[in-house]
Amino acid sequence: MATQEIVKKILSLKPDLTEEAVYEMIQEERTRAAGLLTEEAAAHLVASKLGVQGRDERVRARLRIADLTPGLSDVSFTARVIHVFPGRVFERGDGRKGKVLRVLMGDSSGSVVVVFWDEKADHVEAAQLGPGKVVRVVHGYTRERRGSVEVNEGGRGNLVLEPLEASTIELPDVGAFFKSPGEVYSEGPTNLEGVVVDSYPPSSFVRSDGSEGKVSRLVLEEGGGRINLVLWDDNVDRFGQLERGTRIRVVQCNVRLNNRGVLEAHVGWATQILVVDRGVKPVEPLPYWTKIGDLERRRGRVNVVGLVANIGEVREFTRGDGSTGRVANILLEDETGVVRVSLWDEDADLVGQLREGMTVVVENGYTRDGLGSVELSLGRDGRFHIEPEDLEMEVPEVERRITEIIDLREGMRNVTIRGQLLDDPVR
Repeated sequence: MATQEIVKKILSLKPDLTEEAVYEMIQEERTRAAGLLTEEAAAHLVASKLGVQGRDERVRARLRIADLTPGLSDVSFTARVIHVFPGRVFERGDGRKGKVLRVLMGDSSGSVVVVFWDEKADHVEAAQLGPGKVVRVVHGYTRERRGSVEVNEGGRGNLVLEPLEASTIELPDVGAFFKSPGEVYSEGPTNLEGVVVDSYPPSSFVRSDGSEGKVSRLVLEEGGGRINLVLWDDNVDRFGQLERGTRIRVVQCNVRLNNRGVLEAHVGWATQILVVDRGVKPVEPLPYWTKIGDLERRRGRVNVVGLVANIGEVREFTRGDGSTGRVANILLEDETGVVRVSLWDEDADLVGQLREGMTVVVENGYTRDGLGSVELSLGRDGRFHIEPEDLEMEVPEVERRITEIIDLREGMRNVTIRGQLLDDPVR
């Protein structure tokens, strides 16, 4: 749409304005953008600010972000801006300069990245678009990128600032698009908000191509949970030294299981880390003690009090490097469930001091996936206390529930049965 047509559209819908006044507004936008906007792009920006663009667009059923799929050629939707990523200049194959800018937007059904190219990227920058703004994406198209749906604003595309229907649509606040560590239950892309409560020193490694990399971890806490934020390479230097008590927002990180079966959040190529506040504590901190029934949800380092329900024998095994190790398993229970605890090497000797019904404490143990359920291990940093007297804790009161064999069903966990042995055990 040429500048003259845009001006005519503005004048038809804003009869109190003169043509001269509209062109002055267009020139002001170009001046404010330091010449980065063409006259037509500036005219689009003026129309958006006046609430003109999109007024005569025929709105059918309102499209939700959750309804977007790859391969759609014409999509329009209204959303709230969550984050604007910095624009990036690049060189095309033919030597021409290009520009790309990404904006994360969301509605009540989900979030999506919208990509703006060249003049449209300049348009977004000149509009000083920021988190919290309500916009309407018009005539975009979708495609798949890195396993997710992405919206692109092509030649027909447009962005309407503060559209007329904004007052009639309920959109979540920006904070609603960020999860606390206590709300992270599964793998996949997410946005996080939490307080730095600990950090791990950086370490170096050599990649398969011979290059050297760096990695470190920040421990984030909020919402009654904790999660490790894994930093790689340049981000180790930029954020690895964040002080405890720093509240941050992590935009578009990727959550996945580590080799211990614990969820971690990884900073990737598109991730942005924003410092929200300093010198603060989590609003909802992680409880020091974790009930056994909550271990499945509260993965990572935990402190558990339980009663000894069963004591296994010490077994020897051979490691991959040929060395010999030892392990003993015990069952701990409280009023919420039962968990298997693995004691390794020297710690395995502790089973000789145990009796069923004793109170024991696992401090700084870590969770991992076992045979269909979560298990606990001590590891190098864990501590195992037998009948401790110097720890403030609540000893669980357990009522042993016996399940009749006839009532057993597939998928049941932590069951106790009683019966008569009819045959010799099979080893």
